[in-house]
Amino acid sequence: MNSQSKAILFVLMLVCAILGLALAASVVNACHSFDNVLFLDGAARSARVAQAVEAGETGLKLTLFQNAFWLLGLAILLLAGALWCLARLNKVSERSRGITKLVLTSYRPLVILVLVTLVFSCLHVRFFTVGNFTNILRQISHYAILAAGVYFAILLGGIDISVGSVLAFSGAMGAFILSRMPENSWSALLAIGAALLIGIGAGLANGFFIARCGLQPMIVTLATMSIFRGLTLVLTNGAAISLSKKMAGYGLFTGLGQGAVLWGALPIPIILMALIYALAFYLLNRTAFGRHMYAIGGNEEASLLSGINVQKVKTLAYTISGLLAGVAGIVVTARVASATPTAGQSYEMDAIAAVVIGGTSLRGGEGKVLYTIIGALIIGMLNNILNLTNVSSYYQTVVKGIVILAAVLLDAKSVKKD
Repeated sequence: MNSQSKAILFVLMLVCAILGLALAASVVNACHSFDNVLFLDGAARSARVAQAVEAGETGLKLTLFQNAFWLLGLAILLLAGALWCLARLNKVSERSRGITKLVLTSYRPLVILVLVTLVFSCLHVRFFTVGNFTNILRQISHYAILAAGVYFAILLGGIDISVGSVLAFSGAMGAFILSRMPENSWSALLAIGAALLIGIGAGLANGFFIARCGLQPMIVTLATMSIFRGLTLVLTNGAAISLSKKMAGYGLFTGLGQGAVLWGALPIPIILMALIYALAFYLLNRTAFGRHMYAIGGNEEASLLSGINVQKVKTLAYTISGLLAGVAGIVVTARVASATPTAGQSYEMDAIAAVVIGGTSLRGGEGKVLYTIIGALIIGMLNNILNLTNVSSYYQTVVKGIVILAAVLLDAKSVKKD
């Protein structure tokens, strides 16, 4: 194909993409003018149109609203045409193929985030607002912190499915100490310290059996998941431990989950999440420990032969995972001012989903920790839009499973191409 044909394909791709996006944006804007939700059934749409006509509403917006489904279908066809042109261009242009591969591999989580944001903004008018995004960040803070810890395990080619149970036991211990020392002003600090120590201890135990004893990470963390869930039930006696405002340490402890700064505009859980990811980024990208993590995940045998203390690095990685589970336990308990025996159930699924969607390879040795928070944000946005559009919460788990499977398939496909 000559350069002129390539230019025609490129221009056609741009025209289809621009027209498709413009048409979709116009339809969405028109629909939002009449109702918060984009997709309405026929009866509801006819009722809105009748109300608009009675109110004297005429013009382009009403036409777009009346024919929203057909016009959205046309917009999708235009965008599909743009993708077809891009696929054709990639077959004949090395430069186009290289750029597309870079975008869909190195920047895949960012691309998914942008697409998800655009689609969800179409589904509900309140989705793309500052208040809603602040709410999403507050909601994802605990399992984003969990995901940062799980990232260390997955980067080594392992896994940590015990984090949800460690979170529950850490939070329960914190609440237990506060409830038993209601008049002690140091109770909050003792509760926080105990929760963190439990997280560190759990991580050390996982690291010892995985690194020193050579056991499989899945089996070890499955066992500790059961152990710490059982300890939570023993500590709480199967009932919630509620915190009272009359307790001396109530304000300091619950402030970590409910507090905010900058006149209430910036919640403390979001600050904690940001600090943890900043520290994780520094640790993994600016220290020898981080370089050793990537080396072990890429090739453990070669790392061992090169003189890296593989056992030490693995133990420290799982200890960090446990510590961050303890931090998440504090945040969750502080937010609801209560510790329940079922806290943290399935949170390991959210954490693993965030890591996988963030582009980290399950084989180990590949990934960016900052993309993990993007994965957590995507999961949070999924939950949020399902709630806004009144979809049953039961479907959220189904959606998460489908998203995880899709992310793993993309990872496997990229491996085959390499």
